[in-house]
Amino acid sequence: MPQVVFVALVGALGIIAVRALARQKAAVAIRIREAERSMANRPLATLVQDPVTGIYRPLNRDY
Repeated sequence: MPQVVFVALVGALGIIAVRALARQKAAVAIRIREAERSMANRPLATLVQDPVTGIYRPLNRDY
């Protein structure tokens, strides 16, 4: 009989854990969506090639 109680307890804890993870996943998805929206509104940097190194860097602008 104690085994049945133990299995029921483990099952209940598993269900609680799955629900908590689902809530956390939804909260993270909302934060990611908000971050993507804010990044979409940002202007893109203009890249300029450094003649010495050949590496492209953002153009320094004073906004």
